[in-house]
Amino acid sequence: MKLILLAQSAPGFLNRLYDGVLTGLTGIHPLLLILFAFVITSLIFLTYCRLANRRYRKQSDDRLSSMVSQFVDERNKSETILLDLDIGVVAYGRDGVLINANPAARKMLATRTIPENLNAFIDAYGQDNGLQAAMLLGSESLNGKITVNDRIIRIRVKLSHFIENRPTSSLVVLTDITDQENEEKQRKEFVANVSHELKTPLTTIKTYSESLLDWGLEEKNDEAVRKDIWRIHDDSLRMERLVEDLLLLSSIDSKGIRVRMEIVDFTYLVRQSVERLQHQAQSKGIEMSCLTLSRVPSVYVDRTSIERVVTNLVSNAVKYTERGGKVIVYISYLIDDAYVKVVDTGFGIDKEHLPRIFNRFYRVDMTGSRMFGGTGLGLSIAKELVELHGGKINVNSVLGKGTEFTVMVPIARKVFYDTLEGYQLGNPLNDPMHRSAAAELQQAAIDLGLIQGQLSDLTADASDKLLGHLLEGDTLSDFEVIDLPTPATQNVHSHSDKEKSEKQEYLV
Repeated sequence: MKLILLAQSAPGFLNRLYDGVLTGLTGIHPLLLILFAFVITSLIFLTYCRLANRRYRKQSDDRLSSMVSQFVDERNKSETILLDLDIGVVAYGRDGVLINANPAARKMLATRTIPENLNAFIDAYGQDNGLQAAMLLGSESLNGKITVNDRIIRIRVKLSHFIENRPTSSLVVLTDITDQENEEKQRKEFVANVSHELKTPLTTIKTYSESLLDWGLEEKNDEAVRKDIWRIHDDSLRMERLVEDLLLLSSIDSKGIRVRMEIVDFTYLVRQSVERLQHQAQSKGIEMSCLTLSRVPSVYVDRTSIERVVTNLVSNAVKYTERGGKVIVYISYLIDDAYVKVVDTGFGIDKEHLPRIFNRFYRVDMTGSRMFGGTGLGLSIAKELVELHGGKINVNSVLGKGTEFTVMVPIARKVFYDTLEGYQLGNPLNDPMHRSAAAELQQAAIDLGLIQGQLSDLTADASDKLLGHLLEGDTLSDFEVIDLPTPATQNVHSHSDKEKSEKQEYLV
């Protein structure tokens, strides 16, 4: 009830208060009015400042929170980067105290415990490579190498922000340069080998040409002059072969080799290559035969390259087999690969040499390879050419019993199928062989009216029709796969009359 009465009387009370204030103010001195206005204004200003300060503090808190969040994000990103880096990073702060070391650094140094300060790190890893000496001399950048578990690690230390001749921070960067060092070593060996291979024939040419110049044609009979000229000619040919091999390897290394891929009868290609070397084998009294163990599907290859590989392997087999020995060439296929095996009863190769047999200029001295000439690049080129076709080349050998080389290349159906699958999955294969296959498939598909645009537009039925057109007569169900149960080098003489009679229609 009191509240109701108070509410009813409030308007009259406020009116009377307002009238009283006006009446009172009219009787107040002007200075007091000014002071009153100043106080009111100050109160309003202070209130505004307080509100503004509160708003500013809120904005500052938000900004600080954002900065902290950004800092945490950047720190997390930095830590993630350090974790994923292939290089090792070790950071030392003021007075050389360890701040951080990423997992790559621990892995390269083969330790879980990184030295806790920079001086201990230099003592541990910088005594024999100049790091310690360079630091004592006051260098700001230190470089050195160490070897850990047969890996070569380069160490770079950057010292910065010196105060009273002491670094306030330092960064150690570790890089595994084993592959680069090996490549540099191989490059130097390659240059040395090329120089040696060129020097030998050049010396012969120089010697015999000087002999002709010094003695003159009058001092030598026709037979002696002819012999000197033939020696000069032979070494000129040897230099020519070396230069050709080097140019071929260079084009392969630079991805600049041009290959003319085509569908080829693998059996016919190998037979033809073997046939050309029959005379060489007969002149040494070597029995050479070529056995096709089954019908072999067509391959998609550069004919010249594969002929070169087969010729090199068969020629080597004849070269390193003594008179009266045997060289047998087997042709067959296994699942998606056609293969040729070249087996001989020659000198054989010690197993310690087999891992390096395909290295450039590598020679097995015990086989007497230098006495047979050659550039020392044949097997290396063979390996490069086979791998260019997506194939593999393997070697098995028993010292004193013989050697077996096996070359495998994918059949044409496999190459074309993989090419189509790459386009349909949106990830085309980009090596020379599959690029050539793609161009041939696309042109054939357009000619047949199967597509107007890209290979990715082919349906499954259209793909089967396209492959059937390109590989007409190459139905896999018509082929019988027969593989040798054991390496031929274990008993090369066992593949004799029985095999020949059973496979007579395939003999060269």
